[in-house]
Amino acid sequence: MDRQQIAEEVLAAVGGKENVVANDICMTRLRLLTQDPTLVDTEQLSAARGVLGFVKRGASGIEVVFGPGKVEAVHDAIARITGIDSSEGVFERPDAPGAEALHVHITPNPLRDAALTQSDVEPLDEPLEDDGEDGETSVDELVSLLDDLGDDVEGGLDESDARVLVINGPNINMLGIREPDIYGSESYQELLRICHDAAREAGFSECTCFQSNHEGDLIDAIQDAYGSYDGIVINPGAYTHTSIAILDAAKAVGLPMVELHISKVEEREDFRQVSYIRAACFETVMGMGVAGYRKAIHDLAEHIGL
Repeated sequence: MDRQQIAEEVLAAVGGKENVVANDICMTRLRLLTQDPTLVDTEQLSAARGVLGFVKRGASGIEVVFGPGKVEAVHDAIARITGIDSSEGVFERPDAPGAEALHVHITPNPLRDAALTQSDVEPLDEPLEDDGEDGETSVDELVSLLDDLGDDVEGGLDESDARVLVINGPNINMLGIREPDIYGSESYQELLRICHDAAREAGFSECTCFQSNHEGDLIDAIQDAYGSYDGIVINPGAYTHTSIAILDAAKAVGLPMVELHISKVEEREDFRQVSYIRAACFETVMGMGVAGYRKAIHDLAEHIGL
């Protein structure tokens, strides 16, 4: 994906390069301060390639969420286009207002519209954060994609500030469509709900769910978890049986990990009997359907002493 083109799309959505007065990065977020916030087109911003969501900061600030390993390159491209270097101090004033609800955008894909569409997500009965201005529960309460939001919002954490990262590999986004006789009829959004609820029950302050069909993205997510998360639940999908690189990344960061599989892998094809990631995990959960994510998150919490 061309980072220059992504940067141009983001700038167009926030009113052009002339409307940006400061920029910075924080974890997976691109921070922008605009001169005229009324020029920001949030629908256009959500539709920009690579954008997972955004958070409005005060009257003129906005933070754009990207996947692991992408935000630095986009930030550099925006700095080149605008001629504005990183402006960290602007975003760390003691009187800076807190964040509003995170609005998550899921990139449209006609092959999985039936499995996961933003409009199909219903509000939780007990959301972790306040509703947005329109009174509707934000989708971030399901997927918690913003990696560091809790640290920036005063009083936004539970008693524990432990974070859990849930990583899903290829084709997990197709749940509900993909071979329901093997993987069940629950959708990917139901999986997100389970992870969100289980993390709250287990005492985690934050649960980030990341899914990609690309091996390198999964490796980036594992590496980016170092120093930011307290444990990982990982379902590498078919990469379970092939990827030494994912195993090496897991060993490198040394975080407590639970391996998870939705189906009963031990009863399936011979080639699925090899698991490389298992060597980096303290437990394997399999054959419980999407409900296995609840067990994995609770077991991880117990393992790290929550």
